[in-house]
Amino acid sequence: MIALVIADDEIYVREGLRDSIDWKSLGVTVVDCVGNGHALYEACIRHKADIALVDIRMPGMDGLTAIERIRPEVPHCQFILFTAYEEFSLAKRAIDLGVIGYLTKPVSRADVMEKVRQAIGILGKSADSTPELSNLDRICAYMKDHLSEGLSLLDVADYMQMNPTYLSRYFKEKMGMNFVDYHRHLRIERAKALLTGSNLRMYEIAERVGYQNPQHFATAFREETGMTPGLYRQCPQQKEEENQ
Repeated sequence: MIALVIADDEIYVREGLRDSIDWKSLGVTVVDCVGNGHALYEACIRHKADIALVDIRMPGMDGLTAIERIRPEVPHCQFILFTAYEEFSLAKRAIDLGVIGYLTKPVSRADVMEKVRQAIGILGKSADSTPELSNLDRICAYMKDHLSEGLSLLDVADYMQMNPTYLSRYFKEKMGMNFVDYHRHLRIERAKALLTGSNLRMYEIAERVGYQNPQHFATAFREETGMTPGLYRQCPQQKEEENQ
């Protein structure tokens, strides 16, 4: 089994991730949950961790400093960062430390699982219970990881090294919807999570999901949900039930 450590100073975050994800289905065991950089360092050394989910901001020793100390002693360990939107530029520094990616808070279980699967692929490890990613899984994971970039079908085709026309047909056959509609659905779902789980301004949320023009974002959101982003933020559950 692949050994994973979760490090976040917010106990509800680290224990929530530990308890809410079916780690066994990924061939992963959560060997420790810690709340600061010093404990992360000790846990990774002790367990020879394969993967670590690390919050940048932690007391005592921050996540990046801990990774700098861990890297020489556990060189195979794959690190995934949790970061707030305001720390985006700081997260970019992590590239020099070999961090494979980062997730902006609030994180979702689906996004965490996608990043962990990516780490498993880099490790080259496998377990009987670890499913191999299909082309469709890889396409969807790539789209979710690059929502802020305004991906096109050609971008994804280039990443997959597939003919764009073939990818378009393949995607619609497997998903039951075309690429453009699914891409918009992903962006709006991420926007809904940011509307209810953060205090970001509308233009910031629009940028986070790949819309440079806030008005275009508002139009797409209304077409997808039947309401404005502002109305959704006020009472998401009630409004969604009304629009079902």
